[in-house]
Amino acid sequence: MGPEKLPESDRESQVLGFIKEAVQEGDDFLRQQKGYSKIGEAIDAIMGQQDELPSQTLSRTRCNRLGKNASDLAALMTDIKPFWEYRTFNKSFERHSKIFGNLSSAWYPQRQIDMKLSDAIKYVGVAGTGWTHLEWNEFLQDQDVTSEDPRDALPIRPASSSLSIQEAMGIVIRTARPVSFLRRQYPNSASKIKADRDGSWSSSLSNTRAGRLFSDTIGPFWKSMMAQGAVKDIPRVPTADLFTVYLHDYSRNETGGEELIGDFDDQGEPLNNWSYRVAPGQERYPRGRLIVATNYGVLNDGPNIYWHGKFPCPKLTLDPWPWAWLGKAPLWDLLPLQRSLDRILRVVDDHMEKIARPDLIADKNSVSRATLRDMDTRKAGGKYMHNPTAGKGLQLVYPPSLPSEVKWFIEFLIGQMDELSGVRDMSQLMRLNQLPGADTIEKLMESMTASVRGRSRQLEAFIREFAMMVAYNFAQFYTVPMRLAMLGPDGATMEDFDYDPGTLIPDFIHAEDYNQWGAVSAQALARGPMPRYDRTREFMRQFTFHVAPGSLLAASEIERKLIYLQLARAGWIDMETLLEVLGIPNIAQIKERLTADAQAGLGMQASAAGRKATGQTMPRMVVKES
Repeated sequence: MGPEKLPESDRESQVLGFIKEAVQEGDDFLRQQKGYSKIGEAIDAIMGQQDELPSQTLSRTRCNRLGKNASDLAALMTDIKPFWEYRTFNKSFERHSKIFGNLSSAWYPQRQIDMKLSDAIKYVGVAGTGWTHLEWNEFLQDQDVTSEDPRDALPIRPASSSLSIQEAMGIVIRTARPVSFLRRQYPNSASKIKADRDGSWSSSLSNTRAGRLFSDTIGPFWKSMMAQGAVKDIPRVPTADLFTVYLHDYSRNETGGEELIGDFDDQGEPLNNWSYRVAPGQERYPRGRLIVATNYGVLNDGPNIYWHGKFPCPKLTLDPWPWAWLGKAPLWDLLPLQRSLDRILRVVDDHMEKIARPDLIADKNSVSRATLRDMDTRKAGGKYMHNPTAGKGLQLVYPPSLPSEVKWFIEFLIGQMDELSGVRDMSQLMRLNQLPGADTIEKLMESMTASVRGRSRQLEAFIREFAMMVAYNFAQFYTVPMRLAMLGPDGATMEDFDYDPGTLIPDFIHAEDYNQWGAVSAQALARGPMPRYDRTREFMRQFTFHVAPGSLLAASEIERKLIYLQLARAGWIDMETLLEVLGIPNIAQIKERLTADAQAGLGMQASAAGRKATGQTMPRMVVKES
C-alpha cells in the first residue's frame, strides 16, 4: 500500500466515516464475488429447509444428502494432527522452540481449538472461505479463537491474492453483541453504545450472524424507539453492531514532540506491553492500527495490540482461484444435485402412494356419490355395494411401473455428491483395511488423491500463519507463572531472570548489540535492552514454523507411525522416540516399569512357532464364519 494517510484518531467523526465507507466498500466487494448468493442457499440446504413447497397432496420427501456430505467433510478435514513444530538453527534457542511446541500442545486441547477450527471448515464448505480470529481474551486471560462468518469479514482494499488478508489495507470484523455486554466491556463509552436491533428478532434472519447491517432498518426495537409500536413489542435483547477494524496506517508523528500511542498512566508509564512512544517523524503505527467502534462512536482507537504486527485473522480457503476472493465452496456443486435427488425421490414416493392407494373408477349409474366418497382403496377390509345391472361398477387403476433408470439415477446422484464434495476421497484414507493392496506403507500415500493433497497443502499454509501468531502471543502474553503452571520447571528459561525478567525474550538479540567477538557491546549495555516488541520480532526470526507436507491428515499420520515402527524394529531409533511418535502417554513411568520388568525377567516373548509378524500393516480383527 502507498503512504496514504488515514483520519487522525482524535477526529472521531472522520474515523466513523472511514469505517462506514470501509464497511460499505467491503460488503459490496463480497456481494460481487462469484458464489456469494449461494452461501445462504447452502446453509439452508444443510439445515434441511425446503427450497420449494410442493402441494400438500404430493410427496414432500427430502433426503438431505448434502447435509451429510457437509458434516462428513468437516469431520474429515478436522481429523488432523493437533501439533506443529517450531524449529531453530540457533542452538541457544532450542529450549525456547521446545517451550513453544509444548505450550501449543497444551493450549490446543485446553481451549478446544479443534472444535473452533471445525467451525471455520464448516464455513469453507458453504462459502469457500473460513476466518479464524485469534484474539487475546481478557476474561479468560488466554488467547482464544473465534470463527467468523465470511460475509462479516470485510476486506479493506484487498490485493489480488486470495490466499491471505495480510496484503490488504485492512479488515473489518462485523459482529452483533448485546448492549449490556458492550457496556460492561467499555464502561467509559456507554453513551456510544446503542441498540441497532432486537437480537431475538434478528437471530431469525438467515443471512449472517450480524443480522445483515443494511437490511435490518425496520424491526421491533426501531419501531419502539420511533413510537410506532406497542409496548409489548419492545425487544428483549437489544443488540448493537460492533466493528473491529485492523488496518495498516502509515501516518507519522508530525507534532514536533514525542507522542504516546496506547494507554499510559499519569506519570507517563505504559499500562500494557503494547503501548509505546513515537519520536518525531517516526511511524505512529508500525505494527498496525486497531479501532473498535459502533454505529454511534469509537470505543477504542490505538495500536494493534499484537507484537506480530499482522491482522490476527488467518484466511482459510481450501480451493482458491485467482479470480475469486472466496474461492470455490465444495458444496456449491451439490445444490442442483440435491434438488434433483429430492425431486426423483418425490416421484418414487408419489408412485408408491398410488400403488398403495390406486385410482378408482366408478360407474355413476351403479355407485352412488356418497359411497364413492367414503371409499379408501388403501384401507383393508373394505366392503362396498353396487348395482351390477346399472353399469360396470368399480375398477382399480394401478400406475405403470417406473423405468429402471430411476434406481440408477438415484445412485448416480448420491455418488456424484460424494465425489464432488471430496468425501469419497477423504473416506478412503480412513478405511485402510479396505484399500486395494493396503499391505504396504507405500499404498497409503498412493491413496491420497490430487484433491486431497491440494486441500492438505492449503490447510498446511493456513496452519503456518496461524502457528506463527500463536508463538508470538505466547512470547507476549504468557508470564512465567503461566508457563510454569502448564509445563512445570521446563517452562522457564535463563532469560526469565536477566535484566528484563519475566519474559523469555533475550535482553540483547539484534546484531548491532554485539561486538566483533560475539560479546554484548559496551554501548548496548549502557543503553540497556530495547523494547520487548522490537526484541520479540527479531527473536522470532530465529524460528521456523514447520508443518510437514501431508502431516495434518490423520491417515498420513498413520503412515508416519508405521515408518517409525519399522525403524524401531530395525534398531535404528530408540524406544522412547517410538513411544512419542505413537502418542503414548506417561513415557517416563513406562520406562521405569519396563526396567523393573526386565530385571524380574518378565515381558512378552514372541512365539517360536508360526510365521513372525512383519509389522507392515496395522493390526486388525478378522471375524471368520464357522
